[in-house]
This record gives sequence, C-alpha cells and structure tokens, in this order.
Amino acid sequence: MPVTLNHIAKQGEHGPAMMPIIQGVGRAAVEIAALLRGAVFRGALGAAGAENVQGEQQQKLDVLSDEIFLDEMRSTGDVCAVGSEEQEELLVIEEYANADYLILVDPLDGSSNLDVDGPVGTIFSVVKRKTANTETPLASDTLQSGRDVIAAGYVLYGPATMLVCSVGQGVHGYTWNPASARFELSHADMKIPASGGYYSVNEANAGKWLNQMGDRLQRMKAATGLGMRYVGAMVADMHRTLLKGGIFLYPADEKNTNGKLRLLYEAIPMGFLMEQAGGKAMSDGQPVLDVQPEALHQRVPVYLGSASAVDTLLG
Repeated sequence: MPVTLNHIAKQGEHGPAMMPIIQGVGRAAVEIAALLRGAVFRGALGAAGAENVQGEQQQKLDVLSDEIFLDEMRSTGDVCAVGSEEQEELLVIEEYANADYLILVDPLDGSSNLDVDGPVGTIFSVVKRKTANTETPLASDTLQSGRDVIAAGYVLYGPATMLVCSVGQGVHGYTWNPASARFELSHADMKIPASGGYYSVNEANAGKWLNQMGDRLQRMKAATGLGMRYVGAMVADMHRTLLKGGIFLYPADEKNTNGKLRLLYEAIPMGFLMEQAGGKAMSDGQPVLDVQPEALHQRVPVYLGSASAVDTLLG
C-alpha cells in the first residue's frame, strides 16, 4: 500500500500532533493547485489592486490562496493563529484561540511567475505558542527562532503538486496522486548531495550586493564549477537545490540592506528543511535557525545549500 500523509504520525515526538496540521496544508494545496489550473478562465490572474505589508503589488491569486490557507488551518481545530506574509497582523482563529499551535505561511511564493505560467509554491512552518492557552495568542508567540520550529515544509505547484515536509525526523516528499486523490510518499528521506548541482541566484544584481558577495560568488564558481539555474520562485529553486545539490542564495544589496527574504515565512522554514536534509543554512555570519526574530515581517540575507558550497561561498 502507498505511504500517505498519515505516516507523519509515526515520525518522532511531534509527528502525532503535526499530522492533522500538515494534512490541512495538503487540503489547502489541492485547492490552491485547482485554483491555479483554472485561474486564466476565471479572471483570477493579474494584480489585485493593492499592496501587501511589504509594499509589493499583490496578485489576485495571492489573496485567494491566503484565504484558502486560513480556512484550512481553521478546519484543523489545532491552530490558534496564522501569520501570513500577505497580512500585516497575526490572524487569530477566534473559535480555536485556545489551541496550541501557530502556523506561519507564505501562501503563494513566486507569484510574479503566474502571468507566464511559471512554477510557484507555498512555504510554511509551525511553532508552539508561548502564551497560556487560556489567553488570546499574540504576535510575540511567533517570534521564535528556527531551533523552536516543530514542523516546516513547502508545496511545489509544478507538473505535479508535491508537498515536502519535516517534523524533525528528516525530510520527506509526498506527491498528489489524482487517481487515488491523496498525497503519496514519493521521495523518502531526502538528502542534499554533498557536491555538484547548481548555484541559484539573480546574478543580475551582483554589482549591488553588499559584503563583496559578488566577488565571493565568482571565487565559488571557479572553485566548484557549479552551473547556474534560477527560476525566481524560492520553492522551485530550493526544491532543485535539495534534489540536485549546490546552493541557493539571496544576499543583501544596496536597496535591501537587511536582505530581501522574510525570516519567518521563507528563511526559517527553508533553513529547517535544509538542515534536516543534511545541508547548511546561513544568514549574516550565523545559522539561519539561530537568528532571533524581532518582528513578523523581518528580512534577512539567506545562503542555503550543501555544506561545501555554502562554506566555499562564505569562507
């Protein structure tokens, strides 16, 4: 029999509690995948006419995906609040405000790819609340380092819909099987190759990077011989990096002096997965998972990949 998401309940200390939440992520993924397939026929492509909290132009599908994810997290009964890249404030699920877990999500990563039918994804992580469950959850409950993350993962909406996740017992990939209408284990115990692969970055910005990162990249390329692949959606680029090896990087630059990627919604969940897969996740001289969050929408530079590639770049 195929292994399904139910298998998460058998994975370590947190598996039983995380299984229904990740199953909720799976339901949201199926809905979002269907929405993406039919978006062009429903007039759902294009800008929504508003900016998100980061000052970025929201796409209609950003808003719709955010709503789907919130509804599915509410349906689990195990999530007291959702922190979303698309929302300025923490969204408390009032009817389950006494639940133990909060989820942080980028509901539609890479949405600038939508108009050209490029791959996009969803990124998430789960933490346990710090306030008593007799109180209303607070934004401060989300401000936990990656060492306190209980589960993390992403969904890739490509030729197939794939959910990759970890509850602290390795990284496993589940692919949606339309014939059986369920996610089935397709990539067990994913490990990043120790060598080879590609580097993934928008190299057009190299002249604006801080900390001599352009020069460092040139030295790394000469030392490793890595070729370049870049999609422009973190989920797609990270998925390739996990499977093929190499490094994904998003340095700080003259415009984004603190970095561009969000610590809570992108860097920490992807850093958690990378470490679980045997790789390395760094930011500004320290591991991504050691960075102490100070705000919901904090940004950081990110370097994720095999230990050899990351060390060669940053060393």
